[in-house]
Amino acid sequence: MKERLSSRKLMHIALVLSVLLSLFAYRTWFWTEKNLPRDIRKDQKCDLSHGTCMTMVADKALLTTVVNLPIKPEHEFFLHLKGGDPNIKPKQAWLEGRDMFMGRIPIVFESVAEGWQGRGVVGSCTSPLMVWLLNIEWSNGEKQQVALSVRQ
Repeated sequence: MKERLSSRKLMHIALVLSVLLSLFAYRTWFWTEKNLPRDIRKDQKCDLSHGTCMTMVADKALLTTVVNLPIKPEHEFFLHLKGGDPNIKPKQAWLEGRDMFMGRIPIVFESVAEGWQGRGVVGSCTSPLMVWLLNIEWSNGEKQQVALSVRQ
């Protein structure tokens, strides 16, 4: 049985469409980062293979550095975290592949005079460039993600 589109049905469709379009436009124009939850807003990306990365932990600057650049596969390297709030400690940290699953490599940070120091090793890959993500979870619940590019 065919039903005809009456003018009343067309008006209802137009009304629903205009409401949805208005909501979409509102979210597009007025949505900002401050509307996001704090833990999502604090996820930051930076590439440590090009030098020091500055991130924020508890609204204080934190410098993350690889001590012995360039990072070579299957060779130990050291990470240094300097600054931030001394009362907030790295709860857990690990490396994982960005584009390829290579496992989860734990990084343990130790307290040193100027901040935190951790050591790690990345595996070799058949790709000429492997990007690893250093994930850090802090004792205050914040999370960070920093990239490390490793060439064969």
